[in-house]
Amino acid sequence: MRGRKSTDYDDNLDPIAAYLREGTRHTPNFVVHFRRNEFYDPAFPPFWELTVANSRHSYRVMVGVPADQLDLAIKKLPEPSAERHGVDFMRAYKEVFLPDDIRRLTGETMMAFLIYKVKSAPPGSSYEEGRYYNDADLARPITQTEADIAANDRRKEVLLRKLEAEREFQRVRDHGYRMSP
Repeated sequence: MRGRKSTDYDDNLDPIAAYLREGTRHTPNFVVHFRRNEFYDPAFPPFWELTVANSRHSYRVMVGVPADQLDLAIKKLPEPSAERHGVDFMRAYKEVFLPDDIRRLTGETMMAFLIYKVKSAPPGSSYEEGRYYNDADLARPITQTEADIAANDRRKEVLLRKLEAEREFQRVRDHGYRMSP
């Protein structure tokens, strides 16, 4: 009788493998071979080279996470595709300062998110070296287009009008009278 391979990701975990510097994880749609980079600063998490492959395509990702968080990073990797084939990414944590008008609305000055930066890409690839991509799907670059900028400006205007209306409502409620515009 032949043994069945589990397609459930959690059944394929070897809790010791991440501490042994290299290993393999199986997900339902792809396999991830991981290897810890030998050269790293002990003050920072180790860097892992992840080779993500299915039967037709593969790509690589460098990610800096502690060994106990490696499985979580692997679970969030996008599936290999023809567009990503042969591309080397670096997964990073990036912080951006929010514009003044958004700061006033949210009360936050910085926003942090995970991104993928293209380290190298084969000739003819749709991925350009040095571009940043969203952590969710690697399908759309973070760099804004003219349409994105126009849409964001419209959203900001709507939010600023709502904020002004709320302030006016507060003044009316607090003072018991309407201030003339």
